[in-house]
Amino acid sequence: MKRLFSSIMLCACALGVVQAQIAGFEWFDGTLQYTAENVGGGKILMDAIDEGEEIELMLVPVAGKADTYRVTDGENQYTNVYKGMTSKHMKKEGWDVIAFYNSENQLTGVMENTEKFTDHYEQVIVNRWEQQLKGTYFFPEGGGDLIWDGKHITLNNQILSYDVITFNGRVTGYIRIEDSGTVLDGLWEVVPTLNGINLYEINEKGDALYDWERTSVAYELKEGNPNAGRFDYATNTLLNCQHFRHYKKSTLRIMRNAIMARNGYRFQSKDLQDYFGKEPWYKPAASNDNIKLSFIEQLNVELIKAEEEDPEHEYYVKEP
Repeated sequence: MKRLFSSIMLCACALGVVQAQIAGFEWFDGTLQYTAENVGGGKILMDAIDEGEEIELMLVPVAGKADTYRVTDGENQYTNVYKGMTSKHMKKEGWDVIAFYNSENQLTGVMENTEKFTDHYEQVIVNRWEQQLKGTYFFPEGGGDLIWDGKHITLNNQILSYDVITFNGRVTGYIRIEDSGTVLDGLWEVVPTLNGINLYEINEKGDALYDWERTSVAYELKEGNPNAGRFDYATNTLLNCQHFRHYKKSTLRIMRNAIMARNGYRFQSKDLQDYFGKEPWYKPAASNDNIKLSFIEQLNVELIKAEEEDPEHEYYVKEP
């Protein structure tokens, strides 16, 4: 009996450590910031606010599985997009995350501990969206280069400042460039593509976003740096819907395998061999046996794969 009691206490202490690591922190899922509170009985209540609406979920420990939880509704039955999923708390390679898996064991969402964030989470959203735009592009108007460093645009050696337009903390995909004296003055919709980015001039017919519409002016900018992988950011940035929701599924497949290619993965599929074989930076390994993805790369590969298989994905696609 004494041994059994000691075992129970040991489990309880171990569980308490996990609770302490989740509870008391804020967690970011790429869109919303959740607070976590230990509500007793091993349960952790997480809540957020989305456009004035209460969001809430409960993490209920799974017996016999450390750091694993069932996701149920919170105490107030508020909206819960993770309901019915299983979550796992993982700390590895400097990352502290809660991963959410659906009934088919697909990774469909990841929250990360915001303790290391130096910016407000809305600025984090903007910064990460900008990561996928970084690159050197051929600009067809005038035949020069357009360099996007993630904070500024340099067009023919002239630095242009821009503002990212957000709505309720979300990136809309619009930027505004003012007083540059170039053809890019104005409001633009930025649409990332497989080969680069497209810019569409926007006519502000009214104050509301839904009143805006594209004009006939558009620029197709293709990545011009042969040594830069189109999706290099996916090797070190935790992805979310802001990164891949608007891509076509065929592009998502390339994005997912670009992570593998950066690690020297040798492909069996002919189309992937042909695609990455044209990239100067791709150096296939002699064998795949010793290839090991980083923790964040593994998460991103799983997230993209689940998005590829989501039947509702096409609803969000903007890529031409």
